Amino acid sequence: MKKKIIVLIVSILLISGLTYLGGILLTINNQTLKVILNILINLLNGVVALIAMKLTNIKLNLNYKEKKQYLIGISIGLILSTCIIYIPLLFGINFVGPHETYSKLSLLYNFLFFMLIIGPVEELVFRVYLEETFISFFNKNKWISVIITSLLFGLWHLINGSFIQVLFTFGIGLVFGFSKYLIKNCTYLSVSIGHGLYDFLNVIARMFVI
Repeated sequence: MKKKIIVLIVSILLISGLTYLGGILLTINNQTLKVILNILINLLNGVVALIAMKLTNIKLNLNYKEKKQYLIGISIGLILSTCIIYIPLLFGINFVGPHETYSKLSLLYNFLFFMLIIGPVEELVFRVYLEETFISFFNKNKWISVIITSLLFGLWHLINGSFIQVLFTFGIGLVFGFSKYLIKNCTYLSVSIGHGLYDFLNVIARMFVI
């Protein structure tokens, strides 16, 4: 237990530090360098989570052949986007930020970035490593681990974001966390797809709706 707590604290500090560094690096003017550094910082967060999982014997079970998990992930992303992004926009309420200029390259980059990096990495950190770690502390009350992890997920966005983002991401974290444990065939891949799709549809809204 002591080892788990030490690894947990060190991991949270490293991931928070890398995220803060990423926010600073995103202020540079060179767009290509900014993109590369953004990708690297996020991948490093994933590496930290994987090392922590190795040290604490947390397994990542990937069953690529289970088709239902992909459908569940897509459904989660679409439902979240509809409720949080598109329905509010119909009533003139904007939760997604300012307009973003459309370009084919930008659209492709955002799709790949969110689906292949942000979704998988953030879900690895929070819904796999952190959530499974807290479950080992509160084994008889798994819901506590989901709430704690979701709160950390929200607070993590405060590093380079705002208090409003904390509230939104806390709620979104609850959706991903409880979906993973309450929906049959909802796996790490499911929440990764749902997360990435939600973020990408956020970009779609900024490009084509706002």
